[in-house]
Amino acid sequence: MLPRITLTLAICAIAAAITGVALFSTPTTKPVAAPAPAAPAPAAPVAVEPPVEGALESPANGGSAAVVPAAPLAQNVLAIEDFAFVSAPVAPGATVTVTNFDGAPHTVTGDVFDVGVDPAGTGSFVAPSDPGTYAFICELHPSMKGELVVG
Repeated sequence: MLPRITLTLAICAIAAAITGVALFSTPTTKPVAAPAPAAPAPAAPVAVEPPVEGALESPANGGSAAVVPAAPLAQNVLAIEDFAFVSAPVAPGATVTVTNFDGAPHTVTGDVFDVGVDPAGTGSFVAPSDPGTYAFICELHPSMKGELVVG
């Protein structure tokens, strides 16, 4: 009878070992990973106006009041940038568009024309019909001086 008990015990021991291994072993399948967070949406493009070429030196950046355009401006345009005027010659009697790239209001005030321009705004005036050079200032910032060449 002893051999039978030993055989039964051996079978039970093997079954217990198999059950214990099954209960306490790590699973063979990998857990399902959480989905990766979605990438943030790209930022909406921001429209940025290109700077007006020209203001190489200005009183605001330590230069002189004379401003030399870096490249030709569009026809009949006067620009204000860094508290300095940048202009190109205009035709007699032409409508001159003034674009203010500064964060402060300015004026273009001469003997025969005067226009105020809000920060980041535009304005216009009619150039004199007689060719010549016409001096002007900003009434709000008297150190800002410029010349309009008509011809």
